Amino acid sequence: MTISWYAVLFGVLTLRYELVRCTDKRILVDNPQELAEEVANLKELVAQQGQQIQSLTLALTKGTGSSFIRWGRTSCPGNESDLVYSGFMAGTFVDKTKYIGDHDGANYLCLSDNPTWSHYSDNADNIIYLTAVEYSFNPHQTSDIISFLGSNVFGQQVPCAACKVSRGVTMMIPGRNTCNSGWTKEYSGYIVGPFAGYSHGSEYVCLDDRPEGVNGTTNFDNSNELYFVEVHCGGGMECPPYVNNRELACVVCSI
Repeated sequence: MTISWYAVLFGVLTLRYELVRCTDKRILVDNPQELAEEVANLKELVAQQGQQIQSLTLALTKGTGSSFIRWGRTSCPGNESDLVYSGFMAGTFVDKTKYIGDHDGANYLCLSDNPTWSHYSDNADNIIYLTAVEYSFNPHQTSDIISFLGSNVFGQQVPCAACKVSRGVTMMIPGRNTCNSGWTKEYSGYIVGPFAGYSHGSEYVCLDDRPEGVNGTTNFDNSNELYFVEVHCGGGMECPPYVNNRELACVVCSI
């Protein structure tokens, strides 16, 4: 059953009506017993109406909210956000001798760090492979990567966190690092994507600007790499306001 704010308003108006109706009665002030009874009745009525309003408010908020993936972190950013699960960023396995993705998907996945299995086979039955995604950011890893990300995470695998907020709308804004007035900032960072030489398609995501690495993963495997996405002013990009070769910022906002 869908409950609107009209229901809450109706409850409030009912409470006001009952208070007016009760107080409109003539109470003999020289009769302490009658006065005490009316006060007790009013208190009970107020308590009942308060419970009804609370129930309606809970019904309105139950089941609402929105979610987002915080790429590069294992926790949610606060701001009344709750961790649903943490895990590992995964994408298409890339043959590093050919830079060819085998039967690839075009999106990144945030894999749970606590998997369960349905029916399975341990045989290599197909070549639709997922692999971990690693930080690369060439050529920044040998120069100014710390200025961008606060630490040198080159070669480490990328974690992720699935987060839920009570606010009903969440969106990622590419090209900005602040939210519009009235919105809550969840996190900001940089637009990242795969190596341009890969043959498979992928997606752009917003990597947290203070990323972590998966513990114990410092051996650069080169199977699926992340890079900053830069502005290219040729081909119709609006420059200004954009500037050629600059790394694109991003922010995730909710309201």
